[in-house]
Amino acid sequence: MSADARTAEHRTHAQRLFPQLEAIATFTPVGHGWTCHTYEADGTWIVQFPKDAGAEALLRRQIDMLPEIAAEVSTAVPEPELVSLDPVVMGYRKLPGTSLVEAGDEGVWPERLGRSLYDLHMVPAEYLGLRARGAAAVREERRAELATLQERVFPLLSTAERGAFADRFDHYLGADDLWRFGPCVTHNDLGPDHILVSAAGDLAGVIDWEEVGIGDPAWDFAWLLGARPDAGERALAAYGGLPDAGFRDRARFSFLLMPWHEVIYGLDSGRDAFVQSGLGGVRERSQV
Repeated sequence: MSADARTAEHRTHAQRLFPQLEAIATFTPVGHGWTCHTYEADGTWIVQFPKDAGAEALLRRQIDMLPEIAAEVSTAVPEPELVSLDPVVMGYRKLPGTSLVEAGDEGVWPERLGRSLYDLHMVPAEYLGLRARGAAAVREERRAELATLQERVFPLLSTAERGAFADRFDHYLGADDLWRFGPCVTHNDLGPDHILVSAAGDLAGVIDWEEVGIGDPAWDFAWLLGARPDAGERALAAYGGLPDAGFRDRARFSFLLMPWHEVIYGLDSGRDAFVQSGLGGVRERSQV
């Protein structure tokens, strides 16, 4: 199906499901999400359709969890107002602001984000219907993730690159001092596309919560400290400082891993542009 035909089909479905969208004038694809087809309706609504069964499960999780997250954190998050469970579709009022892809470090958004992350990380797992777990469980999950990356991405790297990354993977998993922390509720995908800033430099909102779960709090600072270190340090100060001795090292390693997942997405979707872009990021961050 062509992109235009898919948009027309999704528009028809959305208007049939939600009376609020019956009279919309525009229904435009936005973003390049890996799991959902996302549309902006009349500049007011964001409507999401899952791309597959796995994405459907993630969208259901957001429908369940976002109202509670909205009640607990000190920034705006998407709040599902248009909800269908059969088929699974979610719509929310578009949040104002510009993503950090376009915005700079000016304003108070880093401090606001740090405080909002503190709020998020303090949310009891049970509030979101999640089960608390310890660092040992997170470590084993990470071990399985790295094994998959080695199996699928290492063959695309040179012998020297494979050796260097294998050493870093082994050190990360084997350093017991890195695994003395308290897992908490985390966003798990906090990059520049998902942080919205107002024209005045305030934090306007945080979007794309499909990976929310119980994890390492350092993951939510990985991109900030790695790509925007000045803003990241300001956010970390507002958060309350380093919560444990291994926090920076784990954040640095998580920043290193981000493009590896772009490679995996490219391999799974058959889109070589993502594979090549991801490999470029892997090599660019190899010295992080």
